[in-house]
Amino acid sequence: MKAINQATLIDTINAVKGATFATIITETDARLKKTGNPFGPVRKISRVNVCLGFQYEAAVNRQRIREDSEADFEARPRQWGERISAMLIGHKGRTYLETKVQRALETSYIDATGKELSKEDVRPFLPARSKSRQEVADEVIVRDYALDSIRSLAFGGETYLLTQATAPVAVKIARTQPVTK
Repeated sequence: MKAINQATLIDTINAVKGATFATIITETDARLKKTGNPFGPVRKISRVNVCLGFQYEAAVNRQRIREDSEADFEARPRQWGERISAMLIGHKGRTYLETKVQRALETSYIDATGKELSKEDVRPFLPARSKSRQEVADEVIVRDYALDSIRSLAFGGETYLLTQATAPVAVKIARTQPVTK
């Protein structure tokens, strides 16, 4: 496992050519609804298999073909942010890693005191998902992760641990889970 900072992460990501699979661990605001929420601010720790450097429109059309539909999906321009490289998006002074989710492996919710909450506890307060216009049964899920929310990233046989402050749960997940390829 290599400890790196965000600048080195950007250089490492920009050196990747083409699509590649990775495992990412992130710590983000769970963005729970405020009305009736007894937990206050909650952090979401996720370990996810993703694809980097993918082509969204092509991925949706491949999925449509697998589902015996016509491959006539056309991607709309991004709703926010500006592409700064093949895998990175810039928006309001922050840099985001664009990913295609392959499979969510593990998700934990942590309240402000460090107590782990079950998904069943937080489910009523999770925001509703918007409807996709892809017209496929198995949706192509795209997630943009702010680089400052990434705790570790593993690809190409190497695991990178980001040097910013990390939550104990995120570090535990990064150290104990094998990289899934």
